[in-house]
Amino acid sequence: MFPGKRSKSSLYLLFILIFLWAIAVTGCSATSDEMSADFTEELSTNAAEEGGETGGEDAVRSTAPNQAGEKNASPAKPRFIIYTGSLELTVRDTRKTVEEIRQITAGEGGLVSESRIYESQKGQFAADLSLRIPETRFDDFIAQLEELGEAANVRKSSEDVTLSYLDLETRIKNLKTSEKRLLEILAEAGTVEEILTVEQEISRVRGEIEAMTAEFTYLQDQVSFSTIDVFIGEEAIDTGGVSQKPFAHIGKRMKEALFQSINFVSTAVAFALVALATLLPVLVVLALVTLVVIWMVRAIRRRKSGVPPGGQPPAAG
Repeated sequence: MFPGKRSKSSLYLLFILIFLWAIAVTGCSATSDEMSADFTEELSTNAAEEGGETGGEDAVRSTAPNQAGEKNASPAKPRFIIYTGSLELTVRDTRKTVEEIRQITAGEGGLVSESRIYESQKGQFAADLSLRIPETRFDDFIAQLEELGEAANVRKSSEDVTLSYLDLETRIKNLKTSEKRLLEILAEAGTVEEILTVEQEISRVRGEIEAMTAEFTYLQDQVSFSTIDVFIGEEAIDTGGVSQKPFAHIGKRMKEALFQSINFVSTAVAFALVALATLLPVLVVLALVTLVVIWMVRAIRRRKSGVPPGGQPPAAG
């Protein structure tokens, strides 16, 4: 009896252990799946948050599925701005600084539209320059100018002309379309009156196109090239000591003065030679006339004194 009951009890116990083991395995598997899902969701959430903070488009695309019909963000519309500037420079040598500015301007793809060098005080020179610089180099160019001397009163300004720019562009386009349509109507006109009316309208439209095109071209130039006005002045001479300013470039100035003197003398000699060649026939005639007059005067005197022509005066009695 007892051995049989013990066998059945052992068998029941074995079944219970197997059942508990199966429940445990199933629970662990479910827990593992839930943890895996939670971990995956957490990674996706972190990636989306990082993408939003850094503005990374790739992160957003990796976490959000692409939807059909999704439109890309429209690009920013261009702005058309006119930049102008001005500054004052105090330098040691105005002429040298002007030449440096010319070289810098040419290197930046700009041009000197106006230039004036004058003597502001005795022995001191100043200059006024108007420069046209590509608008992309506006700030960098002014920074380069400031390094050439002591800069003061630096001014920068801008004017947004986007509306005017786009308005002119659209109006010119519409007028050209009207002109094209009028030309088609002119080709279909049947009477002289219709032809004259259409031609008059075409002339008016073309006039407006030319006027607006000229205005639009000027506006494009103002937008593409910035205007910078530069005033240059030299440092004041210190009256408390001996100034070296009068002796600045003395060798060059002496050389220029020598060449000017030689050129003046050469010009005077050349003028005298040309004048002599011009008056030579007159001088020859005058010389001949003078010789004849002298000969006649002498002949008359000899006759009065009784001396024959070519002879000796009579001896005194």
